[in-house]
Amino acid sequence: MRTQQPPLHSYVIVGGGTAGWITAAVLGRVLRHTNASITLIESPDIATIGVGEATVPSFIDLLTILGIPEEDFIRQTNATFKLGIKFTGWQTPDHNYWHPFGNIGARIDGQPFFQHWLKRYFDGDNTPYTHYSPSAAIARENRFYIPDPHKPNNLSRLGYALHFDATLAANYLARYAQEQGVTHVSAHVEHVNLKDNGYIETVILKNGDAIKGDLFVDCTGQRARLMKDAMQVDFTSWQDFLPANAAVVAQTENPETLPPYTESIAHAHGWRWKIPLKNRTGNGYVYSSDYCSDEQAIDLLRKSVASPFITEPRILRFSTGVRQKSWHKNCVAIGLSAGFLEPLESTSIYLIMRGALNLAQLLPNQDFAHANEDEYNRIMAMEYECLRDFIVLHYCTSKRTDSPFWNDWQTRAIPKSLEHKLSLYQSQGRIARNEFDLFADDSWHAVLTGMGVMPNGYDPVIAAFEPLGISKTLSIIQKSLTHSVRQLMSHNDYLERLYSTKTP
Repeated sequence: MRTQQPPLHSYVIVGGGTAGWITAAVLGRVLRHTNASITLIESPDIATIGVGEATVPSFIDLLTILGIPEEDFIRQTNATFKLGIKFTGWQTPDHNYWHPFGNIGARIDGQPFFQHWLKRYFDGDNTPYTHYSPSAAIARENRFYIPDPHKPNNLSRLGYALHFDATLAANYLARYAQEQGVTHVSAHVEHVNLKDNGYIETVILKNGDAIKGDLFVDCTGQRARLMKDAMQVDFTSWQDFLPANAAVVAQTENPETLPPYTESIAHAHGWRWKIPLKNRTGNGYVYSSDYCSDEQAIDLLRKSVASPFITEPRILRFSTGVRQKSWHKNCVAIGLSAGFLEPLESTSIYLIMRGALNLAQLLPNQDFAHANEDEYNRIMAMEYECLRDFIVLHYCTSKRTDSPFWNDWQTRAIPKSLEHKLSLYQSQGRIARNEFDLFADDSWHAVLTGMGVMPNGYDPVIAAFEPLGISKTLSIIQKSLTHSVRQLMSHNDYLERLYSTKTP
């Protein structure tokens, strides 16, 4: 008679904040019809970081998976919309470009749009690639629109994400998770007890209580109380590839117009973000302490931001890199305890989400088969490496030579995997991707062309297409986008209508 190992009975998440409560929400949703218990232990002594306010479109998918009404979440978290990122001063100090979400153009006669655009570039057409992006066209005009899936049009292929208050988002997800049956314990973990086989048996709280679990999730941030301290899993530094290691952050009053995008502005020793929320704007300056002191960073932020400050600037420190294993024995690290990539492309919350969803898809039984652990570690390692390469891409292709920080990037080594991607792209504009790469070809093409990196040629198949016909098609796309965007509401008006509508 065949028998199956029994399922896990208890899950313990150590740490709250965005990482802890997203994990609790996902596990609570997945396990709600089982007898498993989920406990989240959150220390009242440790304040949440409160940044990580910009997301990628996958976050909208997470809300759908959880069954959370998008408009309710927006209203409860002071959220605004994000159609992409405007990069200012990255190629040269006076240059800007867009990394828009969603698709850019569409296949023409079965061939990639980028290759047709590239052929036109070689024929002398200097129209930027992202001018054919619905999201970029809307963002440039500070407008917004959510396509109706039942009424497709030339804007239907846009993509959007959210800006939101990270603390309010964590609170929202905490309420949601507890509605799914997650138990919240407000306490500080003093000690971790291991079994003889190295698995975690219990965590001991400050009041002496012992919390027992089958599977433990480490959401304790860079401290990695479980994975580093108890399980002794080492950290692989990526500081050589991503040297920024600090940020000064502050909140300011909003400008009159709320842009539907994040702005990333390059400066002498790093870059600065602007993230508009409904009630305020989040600001931060990411820099390398090898080139810039904390005092210099604070001074630059104060001088660069036009709106009045609501909060005093504060310094955050971080180390870029990954834990050598995200899952070890009966412990899984999610969030900063698993790794960190600087916030340039707003990927921190995405990695938390992927960590939680991948865990939900690979939940073990009581035998803790190594295959689940190995597959989880393989997937998460690829997720981190693909995003690392995409972020390094922005720096290593810059033409700035106006400071030691940017001069260093002219000779700094880059990952071998990125070298391969750049080499393939520079031959004929092709992108090397795998299934775990968050950013699609359109994103790579947007950043590469935006940074002035052009291929040496195009796909020879495209040479067979009639040039005037393709030129006419591209012209029609541009004119159609311009016309459609002019019919849309402003981002401000869209938000006012959304916020004034009561939740049913």
